[in-house]
Amino acid sequence: MSTEEQIKDLMASNLHWSGSWAEVDVDYPLLEKQVVDSLDMITLISLLEDEFDVEIDDRDVVPSNFASIGRIAALVESRRS
Repeated sequence: MSTEEQIKDLMASNLHWSGSWAEVDVDYPLLEKQVVDSLDMITLISLLEDEFDVEIDDRDVVPSNFASIGRIAALVESRRS
């Protein structure tokens, strides 16, 4: 399973979004479509840190890093190295 697929599964299982997860691909605008709000962001960061054994620094918590699943995956990968 790819990093993007793992992230999507985490989000679908843990975030309370009323939309269809089937339409969410790696470039789907998560913030613009209100898939992720500020409270979800805190939950998501915790999930990512646990799932991928990474630490997401406060300076990384900016909208551009959470704009899409692809951007979140890039952030996770950058923290893995």
